[in-house]
Amino acid sequence: MGWVWSYGERKFKGDVRWRLKLFDSIVKGILFYGVEIWGYREWKEVEAIQEKYLKWILGLERVTPGYIAREELKRNKLRVEMGWRAGRFEEKLEKGKGGEIGMMCMGEKKESERENDRSEWTRESVERGKYLWRGGMSEEAMNECGENKWEILRERDIEVDEQERGEEVRASKSCAGYGRVIGVPMYIRMGKRKEGKRLVKIARWRCGNEERGNKYWMDEEERKCRLCARERENVEHLKNRCEYVKEKGDKDGDVLNEDGRGLRWMEMIERVRGGERERERVCVSPRDV
Repeated sequence: MGWVWSYGERKFKGDVRWRLKLFDSIVKGILFYGVEIWGYREWKEVEAIQEKYLKWILGLERVTPGYIAREELKRNKLRVEMGWRAGRFEEKLEKGKGGEIGMMCMGEKKESERENDRSEWTRESVERGKYLWRGGMSEEAMNECGENKWEILRERDIEVDEQERGEEVRASKSCAGYGRVIGVPMYIRMGKRKEGKRLVKIARWRCGNEERGNKYWMDEEERKCRLCARERENVEHLKNRCEYVKEKGDKDGDVLNEDGRGLRWMEMIERVRGGERERERVCVSPRDV
């Protein structure tokens, strides 16, 4: 996956759409090997790979919650497609279009589920039952849906995933100020290949990476504003209460907006954090001599 990221970094930079296509066409092809057999289960290890890649292309810190990266790019969990693929393969076997061994295994599994108690089911059968339950469907309801049953389940799983992601975002401690938008944010949709640095800067501010006040695992002193050292550092403090920002007279701090309109303000904050304030204290302007 590192090669895919580095290739996208060289070729596409700020064009997130193409970098996601690289992941979907190369990385997912490897991850989904044999998914028709084990796809009903939600694997944390597989989901973590996608979330890590999304953080990479947005330039986010490792400690950024994965659901924040998925929400920013409006990406569903991989379990949605994995379950759908497993279901389509099962449907193919039921129609007699698969291999002979596969159809025999499917018949034995169905017979075992009918004759045995749920506690005696195989792990694959249990995971399939959980997948149907997550979509709010029973075996009888599945049969009534006809040939579109797996597409219906997929749409329901997408809705469940979006609801779960929304609840996690609202309850987030480290990204309390995150601003949800409908669809992919404008700064990502309109991003160009040569605007990679601009995209990363906006994403880091929107996803809470430039605020220490929300990093609850840090010591209290470390969470204070790096400019005035008076309160916990967050966007609200920097916009309204930070004395040093007031001295600068720059209040264009709508950094959580999806179009990135506060880019100039972000650059000003990062510049003074890098040492400009200290240089202003010790340097004497030629006009003052």
